[in-house]
Amino acid sequence: MKRLFLVFLGIIFLSSCIGTDLVEEIEVPAQVLISTSNTSLIVGDQVQLNAIYTNKYGMIENKPIVWSTTTPELIDLSSSGLTKALKAGNAVIKATSEKAESTKLIEVFADSVNVIVYKFRSGTFKSAGSGSYSVSGDLEIITVDGKSKITVKNNFKSSIGPSLFLLLTNHTNGSYMIVNNNPVINGTSAQISLTRLTNFQGEMSWEVPAGVDVNNYKYALLYCTLGPVFGYAELK
Repeated sequence: MKRLFLVFLGIIFLSSCIGTDLVEEIEVPAQVLISTSNTSLIVGDQVQLNAIYTNKYGMIENKPIVWSTTTPELIDLSSSGLTKALKAGNAVIKATSEKAESTKLIEVFADSVNVIVYKFRSGTFKSAGSGSYSVSGDLEIITVDGKSKITVKNNFKSSIGPSLFLLLTNHTNGSYMIVNNNPVINGTSAQISLTRLTNFQGEMSWEVPAGVDVNNYKYALLYCTLGPVFGYAELK
């Protein structure tokens, strides 16, 4: 009798985070992601850019990357992605592989005096329709000189889940890779919280892992590893 009771409790616990929206082999557009957080350079600076190709399932494939620029007067760009800033202005870099491509704007400054590059994105959480789970509140992403931080504001509130993580994603259909203390980054998602959430209300902040360009992703999303998407915010 005691054993049956423990099994019953286990089923209740698991069902608290298992939804019906886990979709296997979700298809997304093939992408090229320029994996660098550099958004500005000083004339004379040199940086190695890297890019990855992800297929229609969001998985990384080893495909050749073709680099090009429409502003050769501002930057010197090699076939391997090595970039040198030549002249002040807004430089445009393109990475192409297969039929997918991605562009990146890099601001080139004449000198480093008082140069602070500030970027801002934001969104408002809404529930994903996963059963009785709910998420609400505002989120912002601030990027200063290539380093990004994600903050959920004081009005943030989420249903409690035993294994809930914050991600940046390109779709809201579920089925993401999560690893504790070792963020998974691919064409489908970038894991932001290193460990599961233990607070479900109020302001919280996370540093975006190095190498993640927040502009490569469309949504901030709360995902339970046992099943459903709780909610998401479209980033603007």
